[in-house]
Amino acid sequence: MNSRRGFTIVESLVAIVILGVTALGLMYLSVNASSRGNVSSAEAYRTTFLTAEFARAMAIPAAASTAGTTCDSTVSAPFTFRRCTRVTNLTARTQQVAVTISPVGTTLVRADSIVVTRASNVGALDLSGGP
Repeated sequence: MNSRRGFTIVESLVAIVILGVTALGLMYLSVNASSRGNVSSAEAYRTTFLTAEFARAMAIPAAASTAGTTCDSTVSAPFTFRRCTRVTNLTARTQQVAVTISPVGTTLVRADSIVVTRASNVGALDLSGGP
């Protein structure tokens, strides 16, 4: 009776193939998670930058804002953004302010914007409460 010890070459090859397939699956998951992390990071930078630009635009009193559009590019952390602020006079007392942030040189995130209508407090106001 011949008793054999150890693994045959076929058993070793099957084990290597199973290990390889498992490693490829884990590598795919790792790359996918990393990519999603980059997108989340880019969206967080875009949202933070948009919020800061909106606060900056709203800090300027309505009476001091002139109608028109201004655009420039700026670097915020690892990304370059194009920011545009558009002020439109809707009536003599109301303005619409739109702030748009567009990433430059990356396809990770899309442009985003905030639009708000605000009233000017300049001019005669009737504070008497009467008709």
